[in-house]
Amino acid sequence: MFFLTLYWLLTPIFWILIPIFAIFNPKIRHHWLNGRVSIKSALLKIHRYGVSREIVHLHAASTGEFEQLQPILKRIDRSRYFILVSFFSKTVFKPEQENTLADAICYHPFDLPWSAWLFFRKLKINYYIITRNDIWPSHLFIANKMGIITILINANFYQRSHYTFWLYRSFFSIVLNQFDLVLTGSERLKTNLMNVIPEDKIRVTGDSRFDRVLQRQKENRASFLPSSFEKSRTLILGSLVSSDHPYIFGGFKILYPNGMQSLEEKDHRMIIVPHEVSRSIIKKIELELNKLEFEYIYYSRKDSLHNSRVIIVDEVGILADLYSYSDIAYVGAGFEAGVHSVLEPAAYYNAISFGPNYQIVDMAVSLLNNNLASVIETIEHFVQFCALMENDEKLIRIRSEIKEYILKQPRSAEQITKEIFNHD
Repeated sequence: MFFLTLYWLLTPIFWILIPIFAIFNPKIRHHWLNGRVSIKSALLKIHRYGVSREIVHLHAASTGEFEQLQPILKRIDRSRYFILVSFFSKTVFKPEQENTLADAICYHPFDLPWSAWLFFRKLKINYYIITRNDIWPSHLFIANKMGIITILINANFYQRSHYTFWLYRSFFSIVLNQFDLVLTGSERLKTNLMNVIPEDKIRVTGDSRFDRVLQRQKENRASFLPSSFEKSRTLILGSLVSSDHPYIFGGFKILYPNGMQSLEEKDHRMIIVPHEVSRSIIKKIELELNKLEFEYIYYSRKDSLHNSRVIIVDEVGILADLYSYSDIAYVGAGFEAGVHSVLEPAAYYNAISFGPNYQIVDMAVSLLNNNLASVIETIEHFVQFCALMENDEKLIRIRSEIKEYILKQPRSAEQITKEIFNHD
């Protein structure tokens, strides 16, 4: 309890600093200005439509977490349960605030004890469900004390230091033990969780993001790129961050010594998808491509894409669908906190590579254990991976093995939903 007590003692300082941060940070500012309004709107909908139903509150930190929730939301019995979904970031709140998968959508309150108590009491929450690892200690503790059923789904407890270093272990043990039930994606993650919480609280149900990726794949009927990207060998760089640049562009210098001429001779194409599409980030990519003498075009110039070989995607929300056009994929951020999702390229049977910090993603670990992915640690590794585009026999074999692996994976959303509503 020492850590929670210290956390609560500091919350008045956080409360004072929030409006100051809001001046400089547009995401915090939007939350600060619209949070209470969104909660009042949700409360009105509960009073109007949810009186005879139990209130199920599901929280998603970002777009990725909301993707995980969607297959579960579709399976909840709306005649029995009123679905309230909360977000913390305006990036997902603004486009999803009218999403019909929920009965009401609001901002998650800032993690202050009094905010948590007022939120749960006013909205009469019966279930507090969090996906992945966006855990708010004050809300979780208050919900537990108020008798609200607390559940963590898609739990991803991956860093060894979290359960070996005494300070982390003590903190996570206190926080995670506030949950009534923890649902995780694999036996590996369950073993990690058992270092801090009892085994009887944990169930292995799989990761619902897998269900969502396959669902999105089936629904993908839109045409995002010209057919030329399907006919040639195409590499996609997904969720690229600046720490990936030395390996990627260093590799291109070796692979395409004559720049655009080399790219045309090999009949290769590239789709470059930065993790963030701010002008400063895209400018860095432009500079690297200019050094290589590559001609490129922005995805937003859709009328001019037909003859292009290098596309910089300057729109958000379409990466998962663009993997349908590529043969091999490099997934970014593996040289920072951890690689981004590898599920989407796997669902389209891409040969996959990523940087050395991959333990955050259970699917990445599983693909490596099955010799279905490559770890990039040097420029030479990246060059060797891209050589797959010149080896049809090997590339076809790898893609076939990934397809077989994907089709064997169990679906998780139905099992997760059963565990949640059978728990009480």
